[in-house]
Amino acid sequence: MDIKTLINRLRVRIEDDYSEYSETYSENIFEIIDNYINNDKYSDLEKAFYLILNQYPSDMKNYFVKPNEMVLIPDVYDMGNPGIEYEVDFAIYGGVLNNPVKIAIECDGIRSHRQKHSNKDRRKDVNFQVAGWIVIRFGSNEIHEELAKYENQENYTSDFLQYIENVINETSQIITWRSYAKADFRSRLTGYKWGYVLCPLCGKSQMGELNHIKHVCRHCGEKFKREVFSSENVKYEHNGILYFD
Repeated sequence: MDIKTLINRLRVRIEDDYSEYSETYSENIFEIIDNYINNDKYSDLEKAFYLILNQYPSDMKNYFVKPNEMVLIPDVYDMGNPGIEYEVDFAIYGGVLNNPVKIAIECDGIRSHRQKHSNKDRRKDVNFQVAGWIVIRFGSNEIHEELAKYENQENYTSDFLQYIENVINETSQIITWRSYAKADFRSRLTGYKWGYVLCPLCGKSQMGELNHIKHVCRHCGEKFKREVFSSENVKYEHNGILYFD
């Protein structure tokens, strides 16, 4: 079976899995999924693996997968640097807000510019672990092995997905896509301070990282600088990132 056929099969399987949910809720999930798998920026291997991550072991669906998630966490290697921005290949969120389960799925060697586990990766892993993340790394060979299992077994579900669900089941399950859309939830999960920013060009607002002054408007597509208010209690700025009291 070629990988594009497998992608279509996995997509249909997810759709069948959500048949019991409300149409509005399912449409929101599929919009996120389809935006990813229809983006030429990502390889077929990345798309297939993303769909695997959305194959829930049970009907509980007590976590969700956010591809290419940007997070801001402390840099334990450089105490003079208050924080460092990282991109997580696939972030998995679950649990409760006061005790969230945060899992970083990192894929090594999928893209040509990515090297196998390097010193930079190890530094990243340590920073993530200190910040309370569970880091799981997959090489391209491991991903191919998982894909082969889905090809050969129609109802197969990965063991590591069962592990993820077991970890999340140890806490109450209230973190969902709906709660992720709230600024206070997203702030606790990602390390950024989230809130609504107003585009001065079109007059429309959107949720964004308040740590950044520069934004791109999702409505008009233009770049703009947001207004920073004294009530935000900015403590200092470092490398273009605002930090708050």
